Amino acid sequence: MNIFQVLSQGKARLHEPSMSAMLGYLLDSSEDHGLGDAFVRVFLAQLGAEHFAEILSCPFINSSAELEVAYELDSAIKYIDIELTLLGKANSVPYRIIIENKIKVGAANPKQLRDYYQAILQDDPTIQKLMVVFLTPESKTSALVAEYDNLADLNPEHHKAWLFWHSDTQASLVALLRQVLLAEACGEINPINEYMRHTLKAFIRHAIGAFSPVAGQASRVGEDIGEIQAELLIELKDGSQYRVVQRDSTQIQVFNVQTGDKEVARRIMGQYIDEQNLPIKHPDFNTRTIGKMLFKLQSSVS
Repeated sequence: MNIFQVLSQGKARLHEPSMSAMLGYLLDSSEDHGLGDAFVRVFLAQLGAEHFAEILSCPFINSSAELEVAYELDSAIKYIDIELTLLGKANSVPYRIIIENKIKVGAANPKQLRDYYQAILQDDPTIQKLMVVFLTPESKTSALVAEYDNLADLNPEHHKAWLFWHSDTQASLVALLRQVLLAEACGEINPINEYMRHTLKAFIRHAIGAFSPVAGQASRVGEDIGEIQAELLIELKDGSQYRVVQRDSTQIQVFNVQTGDKEVARRIMGQYIDEQNLPIKHPDFNTRTIGKMLFKLQSSVS
C-alpha cells in the first residue's frame, strides 16, 4: 500500500499544499522524521554548494521550514509555499530560501516569482542571503520559462534556482531522496527507522507517477493549444481564485490558482459573471465567446 497514492484518489487527491507540507517536513532538521539534516544537506548541495559553503561546513545544519508564509506587496497578500531558514555558525547571518512549488504546469504565472521576491524586499529591504527556488514538473513551457526569467535583477547576494520534482536526466527532488536512502544503505548517515524508510520510498513512487513527463502527458485534460496571449485573475464569492487564460489560438482555459488544476471553464466563468452581475448572457454562447467577452469587458474597465 502507498498512502500517498491512496490519498490522491478522486477529489481528495494531493494538491500543492500537501506536497509542500511533506517537502517542508523533510527539509526541517528539527522535525521527528529521524533524518536529522541529511535531506536538507543534499538539497543545499544541489542548489549550489558555493552559496552554502559556511552552512554545509557545520557539523549539523539547523533548518526551520514554514508553510504558506504571508508577505504584503502593494496592499496585496502573497503566500510563499515554503520558507526555509538556515542558521550557520554563531553570529552569522541566517540564510533564507523560499520555494515556489508547482505540481501543475498550468499553474504558471509569469508575474508570481517576481512578485514574491518584491514582497520579501518590501518586508525586509536589507535582507542579505536569499535564494528563490522554482520547483516544478519537468517542463520548459513558455509560461514556466517566462515566470522564471521574469525574476531578474536580483541583488548581488540573492540567487535563484530551478529544480524539477522528477526527471530521468536532470536534478530532481526524487533523485535527492534516493541519494539519502542510498547513503543510509551504505552507512554514510545514521540508520533511518523502518517506518520513515518506507514512507520515503512511497513518496518517491508517488512523485515518479505524478510527475513523470509521459504520465503527465497521458493524463492531461484539454491540451494547451497555442501561446498565452492574455490572462485574467477572478475570484468567486466563496474566496476561491481562478486564472482565466486566453491563447493565441482563441482557446480559453481556467485554472484553480491554489491547485493549478484545470477547471471547467464555462462553469467557472458563468458563475463569476452571475455573481458580479456582468452584462454577458453566457448561457447563449460557447466557452471561447464567453472568454473573449470577459476579456473585452475587463480591458474596457481597465
